[in-house]
Formats: sequence, structure tokens, C-alpha cells
Amino acid sequence: MSENKSRYELHFHGLVQDAVTVEPSQAKQIYQNTLTQPTSIYQLPLQLADFTGRQGELERLTGVLKQARSGQESQAAIALVTGVTGVGKSALAVQVAYELQSDFPDAQLYVNLRGSEGQPLDPLDVLAGFLRVWGVEDQSMPQSLSERSQLYHSVMAGKRVLIILDNARDEFQIRPLLPKCSTCAVLITTRRQINGLEEATIVELPVMSEPEARSLLENLIGAEVIAAEPDATQHIITQCDYLPLALRITGGFLRQSPHWQLADYASKLEHEKQRLAQMHLSDLSVRPSLVLSYQSLDEASARLFRLLGLLVGVNFKAEVAPRLLEVEPAIAQHSFDTLVAWQLVTPVSPGRYRFHDVVRLFARGQLAQQEPADVRQAARLRLSRWYLETAEMVDLAINPETRRQLVQSVVKGKEQAPTERRWLLTALYWFEIERPNILASVEWAHQAEAWDVVVSLAQNLVNFFNTHGYWGDWERTHGLALEASRELGDRDKEAQTLINLGNVYSLAGQWEKANQCYQQSLGIFNELSDRPGMAKTLSNLGNVYFQQQQNQNAIDCYQQSLSMFQELRDRYREGQTLANMGIFSAQNNQPEQAIQLWQDSLTKLHPNLPKFQRVAEWLQSIKGQSVETSSSTQTPQPQRLILYWGGAFILAMSLILSIIMLAG
Repeated sequence: MSENKSRYELHFHGLVQDAVTVEPSQAKQIYQNTLTQPTSIYQLPLQLADFTGRQGELERLTGVLKQARSGQESQAAIALVTGVTGVGKSALAVQVAYELQSDFPDAQLYVNLRGSEGQPLDPLDVLAGFLRVWGVEDQSMPQSLSERSQLYHSVMAGKRVLIILDNARDEFQIRPLLPKCSTCAVLITTRRQINGLEEATIVELPVMSEPEARSLLENLIGAEVIAAEPDATQHIITQCDYLPLALRITGGFLRQSPHWQLADYASKLEHEKQRLAQMHLSDLSVRPSLVLSYQSLDEASARLFRLLGLLVGVNFKAEVAPRLLEVEPAIAQHSFDTLVAWQLVTPVSPGRYRFHDVVRLFARGQLAQQEPADVRQAARLRLSRWYLETAEMVDLAINPETRRQLVQSVVKGKEQAPTERRWLLTALYWFEIERPNILASVEWAHQAEAWDVVVSLAQNLVNFFNTHGYWGDWERTHGLALEASRELGDRDKEAQTLINLGNVYSLAGQWEKANQCYQQSLGIFNELSDRPGMAKTLSNLGNVYFQQQQNQNAIDCYQQSLSMFQELRDRYREGQTLANMGIFSAQNNQPEQAIQLWQDSLTKLHPNLPKFQRVAEWLQSIKGQSVETSSSTQTPQPQRLILYWGGAFILAMSLILSIIMLAG
């Protein structure tokens, strides 16, 4: 409660859901189909079952990275794999990681940095993801890159961890992610020439040798097929330029088209390559096989392939297919399975799939050529509505006021506490991994003037944004939601959105903007005679006046809010306001009054809620400080109070993650 005391105030959000009214079977289906395992310290993508060749590169890379075990060097062992598009850099890195699992038992961390795409990942966000899996709680997360990197170095010190930085852009993206620990190892893949990493061993990955390429095709379509047409096989390998990606797409095509002769396919491949060369198109090594596969898909599968190009996230689930195609789930699943079988979509983790970036670009090109603008917009809006429906349900597991009810409605007769923790972590994981697509969905709904979707989807992101500290995302989505609520002419939704905007401005320390939002919200609630809305806004406004050192205004707002909640017999929010009044008293050197207010707060808050536990820890801390200073004139130091709670929460999250990993 010192420099960042606003983060420890209990804010009221707009459109708060107090009760779970969903159908249990619906909730169970969404959670089983949508949520995957939460982030863990073992993050490797799925290993290719038919990984072929590369023995020399495997031995060299494992030899370099194993040097980290000895601890003889002053820094992490670093290897960098470079090569052209489709040469198999990522597959090699994952294969190396699996072979070294026993050498790095503490963790294997993985991230696709998206360096070859339009929006590479910010190392600040990557560090946050790495730190979370070690139990660093978001409200304790440093905000600057340098401070976050220092914490990362501290957390990694002495641990035996292998880190895969896949598809890196440049040194500036990589450098903050390198641990300063001789027991760690880092494997980087990039298609660019990266200068400045003098400490890295660089392995230039060439195209496959002829025996390796032939062996890969044998694994994909069968040795007997290859043996029947050796000349055609050699022609195909040549036309694919010995690249694993092109060979895999070719193998997917031939496996699903057994009536094709290899000689016919080789001839078509050569013709397509010549045609594309005349058009001066890039990626000629991969694109011809892509074109032939795409042209051979059935109509529904080809359309799904195109529409999947709308997604902006790094990977996706098959559940988006029915919304994209507007067909029954079973039909959509058949089309999705077709794309997987043809090697156009590849599994990256249980239940999740991805495009290779070259394949994604091709899908988007076909989308632009074959789907009119209004059709693309309609498909985006269907995705937005699907993400809204799913986010509404998943958010129930993040909101502490609804999580227990949700779990109890779905899981009966079983131990509840571990289940609640697991649902919380998996819900946060779903929001995090779907974050790019969800943010895009808000934009898409706004572009389509689907104002109700914009407002509701933005609201269902508040708990996630608040947990992970995504203030920029929060402000941007709610700016659109405010405009949407005004387009709807819905004054209540406008006021609720203003509360949420005020909250993010308050959390970011932008007190004047927060004040303006709360004042506007208060005016609308007063106009609507909405007493609960007025009470929530007044308590939040009291927090802002407190930060602006306008103490009398803060006291007046808190007192008005408290009186309204008492009139409404809303014990929970009465307790929350009392907690904020206690913070105010503690900061103003009134420890005895703070103790009384927090004791009163605990009689109102439910003991199973995190807010109760938070206030209880504050109370215990300030009582202990009061005992320590009873014989002196010193007053309790608020900063110690903050550190007590922060440390306790980090310890709790570490224990939760340990339980999850042991249970898994």
C-alpha cells in the first residue's frame, strides 16, 4: 500500500455476476472441451512420431546444451539453429529437447516468438509467462523489462532448465530471455541471421540429404509405394527441394489419395512450380505442394482451411470449426480431421493445433481471393459470438464469487478445494492462450457494429485482465465497449463500462481519468435511481480521492457507499467497503481504527473468498506491528503490510502449482 497501494484496494467492477445460473451439463461440456491443462514447467510441444534423420545436428546440439550440466561456464549454454523456411528447425529443436529431458529435470520452457510474422511477441510478455509458472503472482510482477528480467534471472538461478525460443526475430527479442545461470541451456531457432549472440553455438540446418528425404517419404506413405516408383520418388524429392515441410505436405496428399501414381503427382508438382515461378511468387519450395493439396480438398475442408486463416492466435482448437462453417459439429470435425490428415494443420499440444506460418499465409491468401469481404466479416462475427459464449462460462472460474458455485454445480460428491484451484488455473490458461483471438474478436464485433457482443465480451475479460495486469488490453477493449454502449443507447451498460474504465485508470495510477469515469458513472446511476450502482461507484471514487490525498472527499464517499450497502443489506459489498476504509486508516497512521474496520469487514465477507483471506492477513500484520511498536511512538509501516501479503500469496500460488503438477 505504499508506491503501488492502489493495487491492494478492493475495487467494484461493473456488471458483477453474483450467482451461477448455467445449466450444469452445459458448463461441464464447455470445460471438458475447452480447457486444457494449465501452464506448467514442462511446456514442450508434441514430438513428431515420424521425425526422420538429422543425426549429425542432433548430436552436435545435444553436446552443446549438455555442457550446462557441468556448471563450468559462467553463463547458460546457448545454441542457435538457422535455416530457410520449411527446413525443419522447430521439429529439430523439439526433438533435441525430448532427448535432453532427463538432463534438465527442473523445467523445459517453450515459446513460439512469432519472429517471422507481423506481430512478434514482446519479451516483456514472454517473461511474465515464464515467471507465472514458477508461482510469481501478477500483482508482484515487475512492470519494466529490466526489472522483470532481473527477477527471471533470480528465479532461474541454480535450476537445471532447458528453454526453447522458437522462431526468434532478433537479438533484442532474445537477449532478455537468456538466463544468467550455468546450469541452464537455451535452444533458439530463427530463419534470420542474428548478430550479437557471440556466446551462442550456431548450427546452420541444411536441407535433407537424399536418403533422409526418401526415408521421410517412406514413413509417410509406405516403403512399398516408394519402391514401386523409384524414379518418380526422386523427382518428387527434387521438386520439394529436400525440405521436410514440403515433403510432409506431399506425404499427406499421397496418403489421402492412394489412387494417384507418384509419376502423375511428380509431373503436376513440376508444372505447378514452373507456373508459380512465372508469377514471381515466393516460397516456391513449399507452395507447389500446398497448391496441389488445397486444390484436392473437398469443398467444406477447403473452405475451413481458408476461414482458419482468420485466426490471429498462434494455435487454436477444433471447436472453432462449426462456427466458421455454420454446420453441425460432427460435419465440421470431419473437415478439420481432413486438414490434419493432409498435414495442413498440425497438433502442437493435446487438443490444440497450428498452421506453419507459411501455410497460414497461404490460407489467408486463398481467403482474400475466394471469400468476399461480407462473408469474411460474417465469419469473424460468428467467432466473436463463440468466444463470448465461451468466455462467459470460463470467467465464472476466475471470479471468486462464482467459482465455488460453478464447481459445485458440475462436480458433485468429490473433493472441492483442489478442483477449484485447477479450474482457476485452467481458466486463466485458456484466456492467456486465446488472448490474441479474443482481443481480435472485440475488434471484429465492433467493426460489424454488433454492439451487444462488444460490451459483453469486454466485461467478461475484466477478471482476467485484472489478474494478469493487462491494463492496455483492458483500456482498449473498454474504450470500444463504451462507444458500443452509447450506440446501443443503454445507459446502464454505459455506466457499468465507465466503472471498469475507471478501475483500470485507477490501477494504472491515472487518477484524473479514473475520477472522470467514476463521476460520469455516478451521474448515470443517479439518473437511473440505481442504488447498487451508486454505492459501488462511490466506494471506487473514495479510492481515487484517497490516492489524490483528498481525505475528506474519500471519507464522505466511503461513508455514503457504506450506508447504501447497509440499506440494501448487501453484506459482502459492505465488507469490501469496510476493508477499503481500513486501508485508508492504516495509511493515515490510525492503526487502531484500521484494526476495528478490518475486524468488522471480516464479519461481512465470506471466509472462503480470497478477499476475506487478504483482509485477514492485513489485520494479522498490523496487529503484529502494533505489538512491536507499543512501547514506542512509531506507527505501523504500511509497506511491511504490503510485503507480508504479497509474499504469502506467492507462496500460496507456488503450493497450488506444485499440487497441480503432482496431481497431473
